[in-house]
Amino acid sequence: MPVHVPLHVLVIDDDADTCANLRDILGLDDYLVETAGTAQEALNRDNWASISAIMLDRKLPDSSAEELLPRLKQLAPDAAILIVTGYADLAGAITAIRQGAADYITKPINPDLIRNQLARIAEQKRLTLAKERSEAVFRTLVEAAPCMIVILLPDHSVLYFSPFAEELTGYGAAEVQGKDYLQTFLPEAYRQALADEIRRVLSGTPAREFENPVLCRDGSHRWMVWNARRLDDYEGQAAVLAVGQDITKLKQAQEQALQSERLAAIGQMMTGLAHESGNALARSKACLEMLAWEVENKPEALELIDRIQKAQNHLKHLYEEVRGYAAPFKLEREVWDLSGIWRQAWENLAVSRQGRDTSLKEGIGGLDLDCAVDQFRLEQVFRNILENSLAACSDPVRIEIRCSATKINGQPAVQVAVRDNGPGLNAEQRRRIFDPFFTTKTKGTGLGMAIAKRIVEAHGGRLAVSPNSGAGAEILVILPRESR
Repeated sequence: MPVHVPLHVLVIDDDADTCANLRDILGLDDYLVETAGTAQEALNRDNWASISAIMLDRKLPDSSAEELLPRLKQLAPDAAILIVTGYADLAGAITAIRQGAADYITKPINPDLIRNQLARIAEQKRLTLAKERSEAVFRTLVEAAPCMIVILLPDHSVLYFSPFAEELTGYGAAEVQGKDYLQTFLPEAYRQALADEIRRVLSGTPAREFENPVLCRDGSHRWMVWNARRLDDYEGQAAVLAVGQDITKLKQAQEQALQSERLAAIGQMMTGLAHESGNALARSKACLEMLAWEVENKPEALELIDRIQKAQNHLKHLYEEVRGYAAPFKLEREVWDLSGIWRQAWENLAVSRQGRDTSLKEGIGGLDLDCAVDQFRLEQVFRNILENSLAACSDPVRIEIRCSATKINGQPAVQVAVRDNGPGLNAEQRRRIFDPFFTTKTKGTGLGMAIAKRIVEAHGGRLAVSPNSGAGAEILVILPRESR
């Protein structure tokens, strides 16, 4: 006889001898048996949750199996219901099975048949319980794991999306289930490679350490390394189980190491290059000035000379910017009013503002802005911030500077917030704005804000993007009042 888990059985039959016999027979297998002679007697109980099987007589004094079956399925939805019937009632028993009964037993009752059927029900219950426990353990592990776990169908639609995946991407599981994973989470350049990898996994080849970025709701992306395998039967169909580890910080560290190598090389060559290029630019500038005297009566030639001089000035600026980032600098601090420094930076951008509708509004509120700073270096910081705003904003350009008292490392400090009315920064720009060589401009080295960050941090301060939402970009310059 199959090994089975003892069941709690309810026998509903108006034949007292049948009930007694069944109680004795099933008791030998340690089944807990209760009996009821009528439908009403059966319904007058409150222990339905514990009942695993019901033996229901086809005909009762106050009801029938067809009438009672829906009510029993409602009270004990997990219980297996066996219809007990005579040969004359076989058609009715089959009808009851169609309504949800598990099986039928014909009279006279065969004890071994009953015991075998209940053993089969017990085994089904055991397997169901084991599956539920296994799934519960799986889901507990999945929900606790700091990994992005997804289950995909062959058409790339999402079947499962773990809690950590929700946290990482900003998408809820309910809103991505059924959606195409490739279209939702991958930049276009990576979709074909992942589609090919999914195809290999479904053919039986597990994926190991497969890397790609994942797009998040806020527009940023996270780098993931994936391991994936085929699930032969997940909810009745083949699927791909993919487990991803977030390696974004590792990628960033690799990028920073690469940048450090580049900067070391730049530092080694920039001194000589800047010196030689400076001499060459000085000679060419002198020649252009002499040429301008020769063609002073030719406006078209003078215009060309002017354009060449501007190009040379731009080239010199780029050299100085790269050298300024690669080379160490020493601060020369004095007590300055910060407003005077940013006003000087604004004034120095007069050429950039020429012909444009621009304004700079200040909100100082009587705050003392005296700080021990390097005036020349700090003017570079404000010039970079203001220059970026002018480049990002369409006319009319409205820039507002607001100041407030704060603390940094427990010491008194001043916060200068510079906000513009431009399109603002997306998630990627917010994350990388201070990275060397990162730029959204068509010209420039992408070092301006990286240099500004170095200068502010050399003062013991902090340069950051404001976490506040709203129109435009807002950059925070936080400086200690005194040098340390």
